[in-house]
Amino acid sequence: MKATEQKKPKKGIFLRIAAIAFAGYLLYSLISIQTSINRKQTELDNAIQEYTEALIRNEELQRTVDSYGTDEFIEEQARDKLGYAYPEEHFYIDVSGTD
Repeated sequence: MKATEQKKPKKGIFLRIAAIAFAGYLLYSLISIQTSINRKQTELDNAIQEYTEALIRNEELQRTVDSYGTDEFIEEQARDKLGYAYPEEHFYIDVSGTD
């Protein structure tokens, strides 16, 4: 009987070690997957932000294209880019360098 009693504890210890090793592997896998999910979520958030910024920029460009050729657009371009003004109009340029 002593021979059978010695085999049972060895078998139980092996199963416990295997169960602990498997649990450790599962814990490591869970942490690894969670880290990967967090990294991908950050990438997704950055892509969404870039997409939103691109949409805003496209809307601004579309408004510029839509206003091209209108009197307001021509007047704005003449004032901003060419420095034109109406005959009796006075404007001042701030040369102090502060806004």
